[in-house]
Amino acid sequence: MRILAFFFHFPPISGGGVVVIADIMNTLAEMGHDVTVLTPNLKWAGPIYEPKINSKVEVIRVETPSSSNMKIAARRCQGSLKKMGEKIGLEKKFDLIFTIFHPFHLAPNAAVFCAKKLGIPSIIKIDDAVYAKSSGLKSLQRRIEKRFSSKSLEGATEILVLNEYMKKTVIRSYNIPEKKISIMPNGIDETFFQVKDVKREEKIVFSGVMYYHRGLDILLEAVEKVIKKIPNARFVFLGSGPEEQKLREVVSKKNLGSNVEFKGWVDRNDIPMHLASASVGIGPLRLSSITENSIPIKVLEYMASSLPIIAKRGTLSKDVLEHGKNGFFIEDADELANRIIELLENQKAVKEFGLESFNMVKKFSWQNLIKSMLEKYQ
Repeated sequence: MRILAFFFHFPPISGGGVVVIADIMNTLAEMGHDVTVLTPNLKWAGPIYEPKINSKVEVIRVETPSSSNMKIAARRCQGSLKKMGEKIGLEKKFDLIFTIFHPFHLAPNAAVFCAKKLGIPSIIKIDDAVYAKSSGLKSLQRRIEKRFSSKSLEGATEILVLNEYMKKTVIRSYNIPEKKISIMPNGIDETFFQVKDVKREEKIVFSGVMYYHRGLDILLEAVEKVIKKIPNARFVFLGSGPEEQKLREVVSKKNLGSNVEFKGWVDRNDIPMHLASASVGIGPLRLSSITENSIPIKVLEYMASSLPIIAKRGTLSKDVLEHGKNGFFIEDADELANRIIELLENQKAVKEFGLESFNMVKKFSWQNLIKSMLEKYQ
């Protein structure tokens, strides 16, 4: 098939969403499809992500207004993407259009517009369905943006969501007919995370962007109790984000520097080794509209690395965490500390839980997920 894709975020921009995009594009190419990507030519100053993109994927970077300001560019990119999409769509005969939805990115609007112009189906994959709650001027702004989001979702041929919970959220928030929505979770190339002959350490790892809704302050509350029982326990943070400075200040104030390590952004090729040497992977520790019943990429990576997972009750989907089978749901910092101690003192349990995680993640293979997605259009 010939597939035209619209993305606001694309390498060298970093982040879990971009990992998903790169994986999907590479998998499509490996499966023999002809893929063309349209993405704004942005001036990115953050951490660089440079995965190897399959040579069969053509990437066209489109000049867009306010390219150095991500928030403004996300809202102004649709005009230039529409123009380029229509132009290239008339030159090449595409079979369908694919895009990723975020509440304030208008790339999906351009994708749906071009699909209608070209008379072909459009598929929108939703990773983040709604904003966290806001107030004041920001609340007004988000109501306006929601109108644009609703318009693009209404115009799509098919909408892909991560799970049943997100399906209900999209129906409720955007008034989208249920028949238009299908479930397709995020996937993973599990072979990338298979590292041999690495010894598990007394190490607890978090990988990803440090946002408030991920509850890493709760993890730091648990550190003191854990190290009283297991003095050599190490808490390793892979990544950065808005909460990093606050977390560092807590570590300094409580004198936890010998047990807590901030690695910052690390090369993606180094992540499997960091995970392979850990004993526990930390999922979301705060319940919010963003984390509820979620399937984060980092959790799939923990699972592919055969790690037990700990998360706040209600956050992760049961597809990725079954309490007492491949990890634990917890309520507070005290229970979190107890579960970490329980695992660090029992490497047999770490191995058994990790094996369950690995077996559970196999159903999230990108090859299988994408094959199912495209069958009806082929």
